[in-house]
Amino acid sequence: MESMNSEYEAPMSVPLDRASTATKLLEMRRKMGEVQRALDAGKKKYSDKEEIFSRREDNLRNKDLELQEALVQFNRYLKRNEKKLRQAQMAADNERKQKEQKIREIAKKRQEIFAKKKEWRRLEHMVEQNEKYKDFLQDVFQQNSKDFDQRDHIMSRYKSLKKTHAELEAKRIRIERETEELSQKLLQESKAQQVRSLELNNKYAKSSKKFEKILAEKSSEMAKIEFEEQGKAVRRMKVTSCVMSIDNLYRRCCENEAKLLNKPAVLSKEEEMDPDKMVALTIKKLNIIHTYVKDFASIVEMWKQSQKEKERAEKAKKAS
Repeated sequence: MESMNSEYEAPMSVPLDRASTATKLLEMRRKMGEVQRALDAGKKKYSDKEEIFSRREDNLRNKDLELQEALVQFNRYLKRNEKKLRQAQMAADNERKQKEQKIREIAKKRQEIFAKKKEWRRLEHMVEQNEKYKDFLQDVFQQNSKDFDQRDHIMSRYKSLKKTHAELEAKRIRIERETEELSQKLLQESKAQQVRSLELNNKYAKSSKKFEKILAEKSSEMAKIEFEEQGKAVRRMKVTSCVMSIDNLYRRCCENEAKLLNKPAVLSKEEEMDPDKMVALTIKKLNIIHTYVKDFASIVEMWKQSQKEKERAEKAKKAS
């Protein structure tokens, strides 16, 4: 303000002692015009600065609001990420447990497959040995056909061996088929387990959301109930304090309450549990206190009048 006044300071007044009245009036008007122009220029500059300051203040306020909004969004983002992290950890734990269970099942199935393959190799080896033994017998028979008179017995033995071989081959094929079926079932079971795992994860995520919502509602209801209980407790304390004050005043007003109310001054347990009886007794005590206060006020008024009469009598004695 000092710089503004110094910049737009009005010109110094020049004494015009020898000038005429009209000249003095014109000089005064000129000075007033210069002062008015300086004042207008100062007002304009001040209004410009005020507008600039207002724009700066608006910009700062907008930036502050934007910063607060960004902070709120960042806080929400952190909460969402924390919630997703918990859900992902729980889902990972469930998947790990299910994976371990499936690994144990796969190991068990592999052991069964290994046992089946071992049995198949044993049977195959037996078939190979039988084939070799058959070839050996055929060679012996051809080389020494004259020494074997019991050809029918040899043929029956051959047929029995051939039948045994056919049975063993059928058993091998059956075992291979069973092994293939077990492999297919294992693959299907693995795929079905993956699907069930995904379904369980989805159900768990939905259940988690419902559970969190229920927890939030429960906490809100508990807070409301606690607030109501606190309010009730405060009201009970106020009522108890009021009743105790009334009892104290009542005892100070009268000593024999039982005679005035024609009943014991102390409430029984049943009356203490009955709010209506307690309220009725409290109202009776208030009425008695009111009567005592009125009597006390009238006594005070009578005492004041007697004092005034004594003072007038003393003044009359002194005057006589």
